[in-house]
Amino acid sequence: MTVEATVVRPEDIGPAEQARWRSFAEQPSLGNPFLSWSFAQAIGQVRDDARVAVFHEDGRTCGYLAFQVDGDGDGRPIGATICDAQAVLAPAAWSFDARRLIEAAGMRRWSFDHLTVAQPAFHPYLFRRHRSPVVELGAGYDAFLQEVHGHSKDLLAQVGRRRRKLEREVGPVVCEWQSSQADDDLRSLHEWKSDQYRRDGTWDRFAEPWIAGAVEQLARSRDPACTGLLTSVRAGEHLVAVHFGLLGTDRLSWWFPAYNPDFGRYSPGLILLMDLITEATQRGVHRVDLGRGEHGYKLRVTSRSYEVAEGHVVAASSTAYAAEPSRPATDTASTLTKRSQ
Repeated sequence: MTVEATVVRPEDIGPAEQARWRSFAEQPSLGNPFLSWSFAQAIGQVRDDARVAVFHEDGRTCGYLAFQVDGDGDGRPIGATICDAQAVLAPAAWSFDARRLIEAAGMRRWSFDHLTVAQPAFHPYLFRRHRSPVVELGAGYDAFLQEVHGHSKDLLAQVGRRRRKLEREVGPVVCEWQSSQADDDLRSLHEWKSDQYRRDGTWDRFAEPWIAGAVEQLARSRDPACTGLLTSVRAGEHLVAVHFGLLGTDRLSWWFPAYNPDFGRYSPGLILLMDLITEATQRGVHRVDLGRGEHGYKLRVTSRSYEVAEGHVVAASSTAYAAEPSRPATDTASTLTKRSQ
């Protein structure tokens, strides 16, 4: 059976198609906010090359792929460089040929770096697997605390000591799940992250107008599948840490954390993360996805992880990369690409 695709801009996906998209995303492996229509739509507002392929088989809509593509037909996931989850949105029972899908979408190649490993059609094209740490909260907050104590015995005591010291020396510590001073706090996040990138000698994402614009767009989103969540921690009148992430129906994606370096000795980032997890549990959030990369602070909070992969798929009829041999995916448990947003 032949798969065909209609390629449109994200904002051209109508209400009926959005509802079908959401129904596909009810699968646990596809429930990440980065796979939502709202995320695709926000990227479409700031990038002219944003597209969605709507796949049809036998007259039925059977899947969606949000992507961006250059003039040569080389495609990447929509929001590439800041998109922490990638997949074809489709029913689990739908069997497809990945190369024919990419061809139907009008690309000669599609490269990815955070692809779910739950779709077998892509397995031949996975070049490297990465662990993505995750905090599981389905068993409740007490179970989470026991788990943390089991693998990081000093974390809870350390965060408690730093919090008390911050309160004594600066003022009462208050965490606000959704900041009531969003404009000011988002500006502070931009400034602190840019300063961090410069100190680390890494690429400043917020210097890219489209990324700053996408974050501003998503900060206003209140779609249950992709709510912009700006969480702040204040000590007295001082903003000491802030995080912008995406909240889905059952999970929170940790994305852009930042802290005021003037208060670095109090570990404000860890205080923020622990407060965010506490609040998430109380609000029925079952998972805090910390994103790809085994950074030290993530491993202190959780020992759990799942896998995402990088690689590329060449269109079925393309000969542009015919000389490139396929390579098996490797488990990079000891050589993970470390990435800090």
